[in-house]
Amino acid sequence: MDLPFHKADYSHKMFQYLEDVSTAYWFSEVLFAALDLNIFEHIDHGSCKIDNLAEKISCKEKELYRLLRVLCRMKLLHKVEDKWFNSQLAGKYLVSDSPSYIGNFLFYRQYLQSNWKKLVEKISFDKKGRKKTIDINDSYEKRTFYYVRAMDELMREKAWEISKILSHEIWKPEILDVGGGAGALSRVLVKSNNNVKATLFELPEVVKAASKLYPFESDWFNIKTMEGDFRKYAFKPCQSYDLILFSNLFHIYNAEDTNKLLKKAVSLLKPGGIILIHDYFADRLGPSPYKGALYDLNIMLNTFEGECHESSQIIKGLKKAGMIKIKVRDLSSDSSVIIAGTDDKSFNDDDARLKSWVYKALDSGFEDAVLISTDKIATGSWVRVKCRYGCKNYGRKLQCPPLGIDLSLTKDIIGEYESALVLEGMPPGINFYDNLLKLEKKAFLDGLYKAFAFGAGPCPYCKSCPSDGICLFPDKARPSMEGSGIDVYKTAQNAGIRLEPVLEKGQYIKYIGLLLLE
Repeated sequence: MDLPFHKADYSHKMFQYLEDVSTAYWFSEVLFAALDLNIFEHIDHGSCKIDNLAEKISCKEKELYRLLRVLCRMKLLHKVEDKWFNSQLAGKYLVSDSPSYIGNFLFYRQYLQSNWKKLVEKISFDKKGRKKTIDINDSYEKRTFYYVRAMDELMREKAWEISKILSHEIWKPEILDVGGGAGALSRVLVKSNNNVKATLFELPEVVKAASKLYPFESDWFNIKTMEGDFRKYAFKPCQSYDLILFSNLFHIYNAEDTNKLLKKAVSLLKPGGIILIHDYFADRLGPSPYKGALYDLNIMLNTFEGECHESSQIIKGLKKAGMIKIKVRDLSSDSSVIIAGTDDKSFNDDDARLKSWVYKALDSGFEDAVLISTDKIATGSWVRVKCRYGCKNYGRKLQCPPLGIDLSLTKDIIGEYESALVLEGMPPGINFYDNLLKLEKKAFLDGLYKAFAFGAGPCPYCKSCPSDGICLFPDKARPSMEGSGIDVYKTAQNAGIRLEPVLEKGQYIKYIGLLLLE
């Protein structure tokens, strides 16, 4: 498993790598907490459901669930329906009665942690360090300024990408920016069009901090401020807006308050208006699949009752409030945007539909799903040769070599598609195939009528194929990737899925399937 801060790319200058490094300790704290609570131990001994596990370790169910969700993203746990299981890695190294247990070693690493905070003191003549840091004893006003400044630095990096996403939509120029801090996103939108006018709605102390960050009159061209608590503020009947922005705000509130915010925002929209929500969502994967779930723990620790909501919950709230067209976009960094419109006349949906199938695949029981372009599907003449010289099923299965689909036809088929899902699952094989067929059917019924699946290994629906060569389950039988000449290892690698040969008994087996989509 490669964590985000392991993926340094010295040739590109995206800020996200640095942000990942600065929060790397979040990963270790999650691991130490899980060990401290004996989570892996209790799961290994049969406490697989959240209520039972919470009772065993004296934890609150909702908060425990939020921790377990991160452990899943870290590949230390797996969740199947309503049960949690240790991954092979956790079972081997993090359960005390395992001969390979290293929990005491990891706890010793935690013991060393406090001395790392003395690094500056160790190497510097100036024992206090040289950079001004936030002090818990600072005044509320000063801490608010530091927070607004920090968030503004972050949003300046993301605002241009968000504005580019928004540029694909047709929206009119009057903006209400709710909880936008110093207004980084609004400033980019105003600069992009002199007709755009923005109202920055914030708490009085945040507006005061913003005026310090942007002290010149020119900084506030076409931007005015409005002070108050959005939940309680009484807008006049004449006050309505074309575009309402929420950025890094919803995670401060619980689900009930968030739905109230959505309902109020919709009531302030002009006909044809749009709502854009930028935040960390616990169910999004994107380029930083860990971040939404990890940020949720950060919010749990640093707010009264906040949480990083799942994008599916926000979408449900938007629909209930009356929004018609909704889509989600993952940024190239670690957060996402949800865009919702009151009508769909000019609301573009480009590739959102295909990207949504990643989440539908995960909901269908797959461990991982990656959307790729079909030029990343690797093939080779040697693949079917390996079937002939090495597989006991050669010549015995109707969907396998020398029958099945030959390499030439496989290449032709792949060439007729632009996108595909690479799907990762686990034994038993018949469950994997069942999930694959269900997903293929869902895609077909959703209008992707060319949807076609390739399985993993020999077809599992019969122990042996009929001697007359007529398949008993033509509705279920699908060719395997390798049996059709597809290089499974290279294709998985191209999709960012780690796949290695199983070297010893008991090692975790991965199944890799493919679903062509169009």
